[in-house]
Amino acid sequence: MCEILEEGEFYKIKDPAKTWDDVGGAAEVKERLIEMVTLPLKYPEAFEKSRTRPPRGILMWGPPKTSMGTLVEAAAKDAGSNYISVRGQDILGDPHIITHLFDEAISLAPCIVFIRDIDVLAPRREADSSLIEPAPRTAGPDVTRQLFAEVDRTQAHPNVIIIGATHRPDLTDPALLRNGRIDRKIFVPEPDFEDRVEIFNKVASETPWEQGVTVEKLADLTEGYSHTDLLSLPREATLVAIKENGNSFEKVGLSHFKKAIERIPPVGEEVIKKYYEVYREECKHRYMY
Repeated sequence: MCEILEEGEFYKIKDPAKTWDDVGGAAEVKERLIEMVTLPLKYPEAFEKSRTRPPRGILMWGPPKTSMGTLVEAAAKDAGSNYISVRGQDILGDPHIITHLFDEAISLAPCIVFIRDIDVLAPRREADSSLIEPAPRTAGPDVTRQLFAEVDRTQAHPNVIIIGATHRPDLTDPALLRNGRIDRKIFVPEPDFEDRVEIFNKVASETPWEQGVTVEKLADLTEGYSHTDLLSLPREATLVAIKENGNSFEKVGLSHFKKAIERIPPVGEEVIKKYYEVYREECKHRYMY
């Protein structure tokens, strides 16, 4: 018998509030999500008429702190869909939880299920990891089998889309990624120069900057930074400026940003390089059709 859980005990059912404007840059990722998620959920009759089968499952992967959750929530908002968000670590202990989660998603359809760190639910158990951080605690085979069964079950429900996210594509079971399951991939890279300019433009009005501080200069100084860390830098620079000036504080200067950058290091060139190696060799884009 399936254990009845309190709503939200292991996952969050959300009314999506984020929009595409909440994530600076990431133009290609947004375009892929619009094609794979928003259009099928907004215009199901058009897809049925065209006999075009949209994806039921998508894997988003890339370096840490690239705001995958915000991007998926924005896709749900754009599609007018319900949105369930869950961390793989929170549901790896009991296969009944997996069943309960997918029952809820089907009852809420149209619905997007976003599973962070999906690799812990379906690990490649013999993998020799080449990426960052030690391998996390992973689910047992019974939970993995139940995940596969529930992903397969949702194939009969075209208005339920599963999106898994991982920073460890090298540790994800290929059986999860086979055709008919999580069979589309979207690589989410770190922000490039133009992305960083756009991100800083979005936050420029929130903090008084000295005249010599430009978004282009900040973008030059922050190569290799994640989306999340870029958003943190202006706040950190403001704290540096207040500490330096006390009640005489008026504006944040370039020197304050440079000190903030020393406090918040980038992801690192070697780590980013490894992700691109995996992207080229193992996880190249699979487009929608």
